[in-house]
Amino acid sequence: MRAAALADVETTASSRLLADVKAFDTGITSKRAPAQIRLEAVLGRDFADRLVNALSDEHDPARQAGIG
Repeated sequence: MRAAALADVETTASSRLLADVKAFDTGITSKRAPAQIRLEAVLGRDFADRLVNALSDEHDPARQAGIG
């Protein structure tokens, strides 16, 4: 492919990507319930709490060391 053709493809792709990103930036905040509440509704409170705690412990070095 020639350089001019590649530049046209790149410009078109960049424009499409920029349009997609701008479409997500509507400035309207979602009225969804917090993730913990949604998890509890689907999985049950006990399992959701254990899942969130396990994932939190996994990524918190202080908790893993027993400091926190």
